[in-house]
Amino acid sequence: MPDTPAAQWDAEWAHDLSKDALARLAKRYAEFSSADKEVLELSTQVVWAERMHAAGLANDPTAFRALEGWVRVGLEAMEFGRVEGGAA
Repeated sequence: MPDTPAAQWDAEWAHDLSKDALARLAKRYAEFSSADKEVLELSTQVVWAERMHAAGLANDPTAFRALEGWVRVGLEAMEFGRVEGGAA
């Protein structure tokens, strides 16, 4: 399977996927006040960022789907910030 066209690394695909993910996070982030942005805790994304980095180095498009986890935990952190008394 690693030699099939679907399993080959496509830099444009990775770029587009990353761009869309960043746009989703940026849209939510823009809703926060400056004070809320200062205390927003996004450290839960680190593990996912490391997985994405390793996938990119290995040219592994399947593993690069860790990007979905990175977005999910980022959005969850932002929602948690709102619930915990952050942005209204």
